[in-house]
Amino acid sequence: MSLLAFQINSNASLTVSLAQTPYCKKHRYDPQNPLCAHIIFCGSIVKVNDSEAVLAKKALFSRHPEMESWPKDHNWFFAKFNITNIWVLDYFGGLKIVTPEEYYSVKP
Repeated sequence: MSLLAFQINSNASLTVSLAQTPYCKKHRYDPQNPLCAHIIFCGSIVKVNDSEAVLAKKALFSRHPEMESWPKDHNWFFAKFNITNIWVLDYFGGLKIVTPEEYYSVKP
């Protein structure tokens, strides 16, 4: 995403599905079957502040050290996903709405 596009519209969503794991194939669920659960995170992309960028760089470059030498003139920047809505589709009958507070308070 270019910085200009980010400044005009920072809305974003991310969908994660059990179809990305062996679970649905093992249970013979079609990836579009609600039993092959999806979770959809909606929110906005927010450029991080300088102190957050230090932590973000450390985390990213520890996993992907080659990225530290990528060209600086490409205007890379660090951002976070400010999640405002979470939708869970895991059964017939429609989406379930989960607040970010509920999502983050769940204990495994």
